[in-house]
Amino acid sequence: MRGSILIFAVCAALAAFTAACNVRSGNQTDESQVQDLLVHEITADMKGNLLPFWKKSSVDHDDPRQGFFGRIAHDGTGIGDAKKYNVLFARYLWTWSAAYRVLGDTESRRLSDRAFNYISEHFIDHEHGGMHWTLNADGSLADPSKITYGQSFAIYAFSEYYRATKDDESLRLAIDIYQLLEEKARDREYGGYLEGFSADWQYNEEKGLAEGRIKSMNTHLHLLEAYTNLYRVWPDSQLRESLEHLMDIFFDHIVDTSRYHQDLFFGRDWTVDGRYDSYGHDIEFSWLFYEAAEVLGDTDLLERVTSLSIEIAGKQLSAGLNHQGAMIYEKTGEDLYRRNISWWVQAEAVVGFLYAWKISGDPDFLGAAAGVWEYIKEHMIDYRHGGWHPDLDEHGTPVPGRLKGDEWTCPYHNVRMGLEVYERFWKPLQ
Repeated sequence: MRGSILIFAVCAALAAFTAACNVRSGNQTDESQVQDLLVHEITADMKGNLLPFWKKSSVDHDDPRQGFFGRIAHDGTGIGDAKKYNVLFARYLWTWSAAYRVLGDTESRRLSDRAFNYISEHFIDHEHGGMHWTLNADGSLADPSKITYGQSFAIYAFSEYYRATKDDESLRLAIDIYQLLEEKARDREYGGYLEGFSADWQYNEEKGLAEGRIKSMNTHLHLLEAYTNLYRVWPDSQLRESLEHLMDIFFDHIVDTSRYHQDLFFGRDWTVDGRYDSYGHDIEFSWLFYEAAEVLGDTDLLERVTSLSIEIAGKQLSAGLNHQGAMIYEKTGEDLYRRNISWWVQAEAVVGFLYAWKISGDPDFLGAAAGVWEYIKEHMIDYRHGGWHPDLDEHGTPVPGRLKGDEWTCPYHNVRMGLEVYERFWKPLQ
């Protein structure tokens, strides 16, 4: 299977590169050709590489609790004694649920059921509510903290499982966690959400993902994503207010329109604490923000969001790509960059640039998406062991020792890329 993918990728590379160059030069006649090629190649990688890799490598068949591995070696071998993490397991559930919903893949349905059952039994805190942060390898409790970032992925995953299966318990869990966040985490004085809590939801400033600050862009971005998905299946008026509030937070505090980047960390009153340009988060925001406005169905809001999303995507196109067409990680200061190439950043770049092309009509965005995909094929797909290399140095060489799966490395970003491309761009062609 992997050999055939390699042959397919190599044969397609020159044609795609030529077409992408034509698009960047303004040759409109090539846009449909490039779109068609991207859609078919990305879908082939999702169906023939990514999903098979994760189906084979993530499932712990020796676990009597019917779980998944918390870590996966670079060759796809599961690491049985690794801890299990809120974010990883919620992303497993989202991935299998979305794959079943979009592709009708029966094995993904089975795996989504397995993930839902495991999370419901072992991760959910049936006393205080919410999802525990970390379990030991045997499913016992390691860290009972409630981290807003992690709760957002629980909502995202339970909502997707409900979209795929219409399981009422999953919708109830998503709503329960949403209501807990509104009660415990929402900052009614300054707006936005606090990030870290004890097991019984007592605020703890030292927890969370704000790296010593009070609030972070990243947590609010994934709350936006989660609330959007929940609103699809539960269009509640209070949830709508919460989602609109989140969008206002981005407009008013997180997005710096003088730079068309997001600020990353803040004090409680939204004072910016350190300024970095995170190209992957910015391009991811550009399409998730558009998606949220689209789901809300407010014409005026969508018009405003469309303009901002195009500007954000344009800035990442001009500032975030290296000479090989890949998106670098971030700018940390004046002329200081982290130039490593991360799997998730490339996946979000493909989706973000494709969205920007569709809503703007600017062929440069399509060319950028094609360029990033070319880089993925050339450097990031692991044709030997399957899946993608998670991290490359600036020269495109895999970083030694990186795991294929861990608390942050998972199928969510690149499988979602495939599903977005399939659902947004393949189905309309049929």
